[in-house]
Amino acid sequence: MKKVKSVFTNTIAILLPIVLLTNIIILSFEYKYIYDTTLKHCTEDVITAAKVIEDYVGIYDLNLEEDIQTCNQSLSALCKEFEISYSYVLRIDEKKNSETYISIGTGRTASKKFISTRKVGDTVIGMLTQEQIDAVNDVKDYTVQHETTVFDDTIVCFVPLKHVYNSDKKTFEEGQKTDCIVAAEISFSEIMSDFKKSFTNIIILNFILSVAMVFIFAFLMYRKISKPARKISDSMSHYVEHRESGFEKIYIKGNDEFSNMAKEFNTMIDEIDSYIENIDSLNKEKHMQEAELDIAKNIQLGLLPPNKYKNSDVNIDAFMLPAKEVGGDLYDYQICENGDIYLSVADVSGKGVSAALFMSRAVTLLHMYSGLGMSPAKIAEEFNNTLASNNPNKLFITAFVAKYNPKTKELTYTNAGHNDPYIISDKLITLDKAHCMAAGIFSDVTYEEETVTLKDGDALFMFTDGVNEAQNNNNEFFSTERLEDELSKHTENSDDIIEDILAKLREFTDGAVQSDDVTMLVMKTNKDYHRTLNLKSDKQQLLLINDAIDEIPQLSDINNYQLKLMAEEIFANICNYSYPDGNGEVEVIIDSTDKVQLTFIDSGIEYDPTKDVLEIESYDHNNTVGGLGRFITFQTADEYSYSRENSKNILKLTVLKKSDLE
Repeated sequence: MKKVKSVFTNTIAILLPIVLLTNIIILSFEYKYIYDTTLKHCTEDVITAAKVIEDYVGIYDLNLEEDIQTCNQSLSALCKEFEISYSYVLRIDEKKNSETYISIGTGRTASKKFISTRKVGDTVIGMLTQEQIDAVNDVKDYTVQHETTVFDDTIVCFVPLKHVYNSDKKTFEEGQKTDCIVAAEISFSEIMSDFKKSFTNIIILNFILSVAMVFIFAFLMYRKISKPARKISDSMSHYVEHRESGFEKIYIKGNDEFSNMAKEFNTMIDEIDSYIENIDSLNKEKHMQEAELDIAKNIQLGLLPPNKYKNSDVNIDAFMLPAKEVGGDLYDYQICENGDIYLSVADVSGKGVSAALFMSRAVTLLHMYSGLGMSPAKIAEEFNNTLASNNPNKLFITAFVAKYNPKTKELTYTNAGHNDPYIISDKLITLDKAHCMAAGIFSDVTYEEETVTLKDGDALFMFTDGVNEAQNNNNEFFSTERLEDELSKHTENSDDIIEDILAKLREFTDGAVQSDDVTMLVMKTNKDYHRTLNLKSDKQQLLLINDAIDEIPQLSDINNYQLKLMAEEIFANICNYSYPDGNGEVEVIIDSTDKVQLTFIDSGIEYDPTKDVLEIESYDHNNTVGGLGRFITFQTADEYSYSRENSKNILKLTVLKKSDLE
């Protein structure tokens, strides 16, 4: 049995990815929110710090080294006060694209690389930003930029220096345009570093709590759902596999759906056991009936002749498919000693066992009267009188009875209330005459008969109404018109008629329940066949001869084998003895009527294969080489002859047509 995953495992497999994905989304939004908020607060802090620092710087004379040192100390103190990383005063030279550090102060989070690299008096060329240029030109009260440098990831605010010391007047003035700006800078990476450490701890804690919650929920699901469901499932499986060994009832505590399900299951098992006990006897009886019907079906089919027959005159194909186990249709054919062929198809009213019994009696009578050589009308009269004399169930049977004389090609028939058969020739012909009453109803009914002449290659198609009255799922009939359309397609080639009609019936009914027995019988008359092959003296050409033999109409498997055996031996001899150099031509003529004649003509060395044929009595299997093939060939042929005419070898082999039943 395939192992089934538990609810516990499935719950974890489903919920854990969902919970983790949800947490990731929430934490991502939370991180983005905190990042933006921190960036905003840092920006506000550096702006405030820059403005205050600008006021402080204005009280110093930055041309004096003593004031610069004092200013440096003040800037460092302000960095610690405002918790910023750097503050400095820059002199901007737009023409030279340079900035010169006038005063520098650093805070607690200042980069060591910045402290060691940037000194008062240092000039940096080529790194002016637009924010610095806007600040020195007093375009804005302040400019802010978020930049990543070799020192740090920072937020910096630039404020134009307007408070300056006038050395001439020895006074501090405000609102003067200068080439200096004041900068306040905070290390954003340092701030975010502390936050990231805390946020990482939050993520880990959140993950642990999420996993724990999922496992707790899965465990509760297991206890409340999976465990009782598994208990019920195991009991069901045990009952299915080991019902006869007994069933232990299920008991689940509580008053929920599972406890109620267990109670209902226990009740259901009791009812099933009781039901099984009741139907066991019915099954035995049914199996006996089915076995009896199967035997009856085999007996019924055994009353019918084989569904295929061939001889030199005709080729007969038949098909019967009962709608139930046994049916009321029948077909019969019989070949008399004088060559006459009797054919009949019939349909009993009703279906099932009663119709099958009536059919069994009917087919026996038809076969018996046909064997007596009566005319179709006389057969119908005797057949009707016998059935009508003892018919307690008041059943009747429709029948079409015909006799075919292969010598005169005449088909004589009578119709006892049956469907009109068809002759498939160069056009479709309906046999719609000689209509009389169905058999088995009244005694002493007179039946008429009609005679038509068939041509070589014509086919007689007989059927029961299970064909034209077959219904599809929309209760539509296959119809006589549709049947005639399909039969008309076989006026040029009357092969495989039954197979094609069956295929159309299956396509039309499309799985609908068969409503009536389906029976068909086709008798096709043989026609002459002539074929001439001009071949090279190459043994590979034998394949073409075999193909031509396969095309001979109404040829039995026995004759097919005989002809191919003879053709192989004679053609090989011609290639070996008439044309030893391998260059020559062989003319092969095939004629087929009531017999098949193979004629081999070649212009090679004179060679008579009928001479010195092996005498089987003196044949030494161990010491004699060759000759056995010619012996078999001339023993197989019914007639053979050799002649040398106009410098040509001419060999004729004749085989009389035989049926596979002979």
